[in-house]
Amino acid sequence: MNHLKNIFLLLVWLNISAFSQDINPAKIVQAVDSIRIQFHIPGLAFGVSNCDSTLVTGALGIRKINSNDSVTINDKFHIASLGKGLFAFITGKLVDEGKLSWDTRFFDMFPEMKDSSRQEYLDLKLSDLLSMRTRLRSLNNWDVKQIIDGYNAKYSNDRFSYYKFARYALALEPVKYESGQFYNYTSMGYVLACLMIEKASRFSYSQLLNKMNNDLGLEFFIGWPLDYNENQPSGHLIPAESGWGESKQLEVLNGDRFTDWGEDFLFYNIPSGHHSISALSYLKYLQLNLRGLTGQDNYLKSSTYDFIFNGAKEYSMGWGNDIVNGNNYYSHNGSAGNYFANAIIIKEPQIAIAVMANAGNGETKGGMLHIINYLKSKYVH
Repeated sequence: MNHLKNIFLLLVWLNISAFSQDINPAKIVQAVDSIRIQFHIPGLAFGVSNCDSTLVTGALGIRKINSNDSVTINDKFHIASLGKGLFAFITGKLVDEGKLSWDTRFFDMFPEMKDSSRQEYLDLKLSDLLSMRTRLRSLNNWDVKQIIDGYNAKYSNDRFSYYKFARYALALEPVKYESGQFYNYTSMGYVLACLMIEKASRFSYSQLLNKMNNDLGLEFFIGWPLDYNENQPSGHLIPAESGWGESKQLEVLNGDRFTDWGEDFLFYNIPSGHHSISALSYLKYLQLNLRGLTGQDNYLKSSTYDFIFNGAKEYSMGWGNDIVNGNNYYSHNGSAGNYFANAIIIKEPQIAIAVMANAGNGETKGGMLHIINYLKSKYVH
């Protein structure tokens, strides 16, 4: 019996030893850099953590093409639609505090908007808005220009108003679902949800974000990396790929290029898609979510984390969800065109991964997918 026990312990030791040798952080960073170079990504930062510790981090490449200014692990990157999960996180805190519920209806809080709104919108709940279970028009493609221009023509003296923009959006013709479609990806719901949480809390979204940062020691901020300071990564894209011009070469594109209706686009996307943060700080935030998903109460109740990630099929409160090889996967990516960020939480092996790049072109996105898959191959067993 002791002989069998010793063999078993030896096999366990060999398995752990082989796994440990495979997970060499320096080699992981080197491999990720090779992928970055292969896909011509100017710069990126990444990290992997479990519930208890950070397993690996890396900062690679340059902040701006045609420069020697190296990316650091504390550099800020624009995370675009990763902000949707962040917004749900902030909202979850208000739900835990009893300020409102996931079932709170928009028009119960804003009954004065009912008469001017389409009937198809009258039953919208907070959870519907965050999980894209609406027929609201898109804020996530070039069609948004028509909506913004229409609003500005009607409200020329109130160009930047969430309240009036929401009223305008609720009077627009709803989108039509295709056969089998059960959600409609649009950030418009987050405009309405922002009004709800601001009214319930009596704080602005910016104040709620700052409070969360102070409570948790995080570094989310509204705006572009260069709004933080000039020594941050610039954004890059290929104009011909994304409608910004005819050039087929990678070019610098920062926030100062978002002029005219682009300013409105960013303003109305603040709650869902206009934040920046370092990969290191974002990984700390992911770690909180991972712990919550494993049943630990922390900043939010574990039941609140479960609802955020699993409250709706396929796309929940700012997070996509799926089951892969028996593991619960939660993921999202984000890009305003000039940066790209990707986050994934895998519940059962208790792993969280974040990767952020300072370019948003197609080749960069392909490289990011390779990096995510490589990191999963090393840390998800």
